Amino acid sequence: MDKLLTLGKPETTTPDSWPNYLELGLGPQHIPELISMATDPVFRSLEAEEESEEEDPDYWAPLHAIRALGQLHAETAVEPLVHLLAVLEDDEWMLEELPSVYGMIGPSAIPALSAYLSDASHDVYSRAYASNGFIAIAKWYPESREECIAAISKQLEAFEENDSELNAFIIGDLASMKAIETLPLIERAFKADRVDDFVIDLDYVLEEFGLKEREEIPDPFAFGNFFENLEKRGSKISPDQIQIVSSDTPDTTPQIQKARPSTYTATGNVIKFSGKRVTKKKSKKKK
Repeated sequence: MDKLLTLGKPETTTPDSWPNYLELGLGPQHIPELISMATDPVFRSLEAEEESEEEDPDYWAPLHAIRALGQLHAETAVEPLVHLLAVLEDDEWMLEELPSVYGMIGPSAIPALSAYLSDASHDVYSRAYASNGFIAIAKWYPESREECIAAISKQLEAFEENDSELNAFIIGDLASMKAIETLPLIERAFKADRVDDFVIDLDYVLEEFGLKEREEIPDPFAFGNFFENLEKRGSKISPDQIQIVSSDTPDTTPQIQKARPSTYTATGNVIKFSGKRVTKKKSKKKK
C-alpha cells in the first residue's frame, strides 16, 4: 500500500497500458485499504489551491488505488466507487478512468450503475460516466452485453423526462455498442426533439450502425483547404505574407490570440460539455 503513495503521476491512461499493480504485492486482503485510499479526499483534494499539489505523489494515490481495485475485480468496491461519481465533480482524470474500473470489476457493477443512472438528483455528466461503465463492462465481459444495453435502453425510455444532453450521451453509448436493436427507441427520442443534436445527431447514429455511409468532412486547417477557405471568404493572402519557421522556433504569439485545441477528433466521439470542463468519451484529455 505504501508503494502507491510514491508512484506519482501516471505515464499511461489506457487500461491495457496500466501497470500491473498486483506485482506490487497487492491482493484481496488489501481491498478495504484500497477503497479507503480511493475515497479519501485528503489525498486528492477536489479544491486544490495550488497547482503544485499535482506534483505531490500522494495526490495520485487514489487514482492508482481505483486501478488496483479494478485489476483485483473487487466487487465489494462497487458501491463506494460508484458513489465517487457524485463527489468527484471536476476531477476529470478520475472520472474518465472510473468506467474502465467498473468494466474490470464486471457485471456485479450493473445494478449500482443502473441505480445511479436513473437517479435524476445526480449531475447529468456524472450520470453519463455511469453509462460509460456499461460500455466497459460489455467490453470486458461480452456475455453481459445484452444486460448492459438493456440498462441504458431503460433510461432512454424515459427520454421525455430526461435532460436532452443525457439522452444524447446515452444514445452515443448505444451507438458505440452497435446496439442496432435500439434504433426504433432512438428514433422516437429524436422525433420528440428530446436529444441535444449539438452533442449527437441521428446521422451519426446511423453511420455507427452501418446504415448510412459516413461523409468525409475536410479539415478546414489542412494546408490546401486553408487557402481555399480564405478565398471563399474573400480574403487575399500574398506570398510575402507567408513565413515558414522551423519546429524549434520559439512561439511568441500572445496566449490570448492562440486558438484553443479542437475538442473534436477524427473518430467522431461524442463530446461532453459542462461549465467547467470539456471531455471526450473514450478519449483522454488530461491535466
